Amino acid sequence: MANRIQISTRWFGLATAILLCFSFNAWAMEGDPDEGQKEYLEHCSQCHGEDGNADGSGALFMLPRPRVFKENTSYKIRTTPSGELPTEQDLFNIISKGLPGSSMPGFDVLPEQERWDLVAYIRSLAEDFEDEELIEAAVPFDELVNMTPPPVTPETLEHGKELYQSNKCGQCHGQLGRGNGPSFPDLKDDWQNPILPTNLTVREYYRGGAADSDIYRTITAGLNGTPMPAYADSITPEDRWDLVHYIRSLGPPDKATRDETIVAVLVEALPEGNTDDAWAATPAARFGTLPNIIEPPRLFWNSVEFLTVQAAYTDSELSLRIQWHDRTNSVGKNVSHSYPDRTTDILKGTDHPDQLAVQFPSKLTDPTVRPYFMFGDGKRSVNLWWWQAHTGETQEYNAKGWSNQSLQPERSQNIVSEVTYEDGQYTMTIRRSLTTMDAKNDPQFAAGTFMPIAFHVWNGDRGEVGQRRSLTTWYWLRFQPEIPKDIYVAPAASFAATFVLLLITIAFVRRRNGQDATQEAVETATPPVVPEAHVEVAAGDEEGDKDLTPLTEEALVEPPPAPTRPAGSDEEASGEPIPQAEDEES
Repeated sequence: MANRIQISTRWFGLATAILLCFSFNAWAMEGDPDEGQKEYLEHCSQCHGEDGNADGSGALFMLPRPRVFKENTSYKIRTTPSGELPTEQDLFNIISKGLPGSSMPGFDVLPEQERWDLVAYIRSLAEDFEDEELIEAAVPFDELVNMTPPPVTPETLEHGKELYQSNKCGQCHGQLGRGNGPSFPDLKDDWQNPILPTNLTVREYYRGGAADSDIYRTITAGLNGTPMPAYADSITPEDRWDLVHYIRSLGPPDKATRDETIVAVLVEALPEGNTDDAWAATPAARFGTLPNIIEPPRLFWNSVEFLTVQAAYTDSELSLRIQWHDRTNSVGKNVSHSYPDRTTDILKGTDHPDQLAVQFPSKLTDPTVRPYFMFGDGKRSVNLWWWQAHTGETQEYNAKGWSNQSLQPERSQNIVSEVTYEDGQYTMTIRRSLTTMDAKNDPQFAAGTFMPIAFHVWNGDRGEVGQRRSLTTWYWLRFQPEIPKDIYVAPAASFAATFVLLLITIAFVRRRNGQDATQEAVETATPPVVPEAHVEVAAGDEEGDKDLTPLTEEALVEPPPAPTRPAGSDEEASGEPIPQAEDEES
């Protein structure tokens, strides 16, 4: 019996190991490399090249550069140990989901079979995928199968912070996760392409996904071909989950929908400066940027990914607070340099200043008709609140396109600003009166209205100057309507009036119903039923007068007594007795 149990245990262990080895490929479909080549040439060759050498027509316009498939087995997003091949399921997932923060889109629009065909073709481009030993070594980590994240607690967050510091994550990612650690300027991948460490506060740009399980996988397996190591051997699974929770806490809370509107909150007094605690109670809108790929000289990748904007206003002034991440505080004075259009050089350390411009329509008569979002157009001008790091000033400009811009006269400069830089983050506060004397060139603000707003931002350290910049399209600045002074009195008065009216109505209805009921009772009343009277005729009542006596209940049950005749009646004369009434029972 013991031997049977031992044999069963061995077989169970072997079966479990086999299931773990093949669990990630168990549901894989068989791919056809010949069919996959057709799909590859149609959908993938423009970036990855016809032969998989990452030399497609669009390759140099992308950062990060496309993955090399030809004789390459170094893939970042995997469930296998560092340095090992990815599984077929790993490749299928990348093709289906894409890589956030890169030019690689998800191809889940393709039928599933075509995606498996692509997997088969990509594997055919490297001989290592035919090596049996390498394939056997490409086994997913046990803990990456059916992961269940533990709950987040203050203790796990604090422990995760300690792990982040003790494992020197900040050396690349920065102490606050903004991608500005001491090592960031010199990082390169295995192909010697300059790369940037991930800004951990921007989950939208996590290459392998931002779910808890995605981050856990990246920490566990590392990213092949990059300086990001694997921590499977140096950090326990429990500690890795604590580190995951802390990393997710570095960014803002997730939102179900994208922000479209900045809500300007009506306050009695505007916040004082960038760090006033009052900003904490002001709602924040977050907008993604895009590089200018429209007008030359173009920029094909952006280094400032998001802007966070808050707004507050009084009955006379507006204040905006804008925050964005920049790995460097660039104050270079070279603002006149012009790069060749369509340059694909990865620039860094350039001597241009950081800049930011807030854009409004100069004059708004119809909110649905707005100027061109890239500095306006020939018919509709824009008003710009433009800050430049090398001067430290924020000035008002008017523009009808990039080549037609002018600085407003000194008498029309109405804005006051404060800009600070700390640990990879800029914070700017701008104030201006709601209305100005220059209604032709300045936007006029009012409570309860909407105003279009857009942004332009330059990272001077990365070759961004002139038209080479990141920007947003038009969004909305909504001025929260003014609260009426009687808003707290009117509801109470309305409730009291309604209550009194209700009481009057109830009293009127009750009174009317009572009168109607009385009238109806009178009209429908019937006289009481009177029992038949027993007639007793008194002697000598010749006129037929009757003594009508109502019958009682006993009288209705018992028969009336036999009549008697007075003395000297016919009975006595005849000597015959008067007949008696028969009893009811007889």
